[in-house]
Amino acid sequence: MKRFAPLAALLLLASAPALAAGTQHDVQAEMKKMQEAQAKLMAAMMSEQKSRLGYKETIAALTDAAKKRGWEVGPAVDMQEAMQKAGQKNARPFTMLTMCKKDLAESLLKAQVANKAMPFAPCRLSVFEGEDGKTYIAKPNTEMMAQMAAPAFAPLLKKFVEEEKALLAGIAE
Repeated sequence: MKRFAPLAALLLLASAPALAAGTQHDVQAEMKKMQEAQAKLMAAMMSEQKSRLGYKETIAALTDAAKKRGWEVGPAVDMQEAMQKAGQKNARPFTMLTMCKKDLAESLLKAQVANKAMPFAPCRLSVFEGEDGKTYIAKPNTEMMAQMAAPAFAPLLKKFVEEEKALLAGIAE
């Protein structure tokens, strides 16, 4: 996660010429470019895959697969209901699942704290129905995070990647 700092610095440096030019138009154009780059980075931090199953079947299959692999499975949160209560009348089915490979998460968090990195473990998956009526699974892009992580905990994130792939096998396309 510390490797995002150089990217942020690069984005700021890239905007310096426009700021030096001093015109309002140039500054606004550069700000828009920075916002677009930030949006692309945020989008890349998430992974989305189409499910081979229906919505409820995907939730059941993920929960069952996690338990079989020895993952801790926490509560499922019905986000569609929460969104409807908040006034989103057309909210589509959306459930957030809390599940994690406990031993890996503990090791990862300890390594992150020891290296003064922001503690984070990829322990949530979202299952939702897209506008096309198909079911999707969204999760943190652990593979990208492993590539960018400090050497002290990159191997642990790579183990998470292996676990996630095994979990999603036969469920995600």
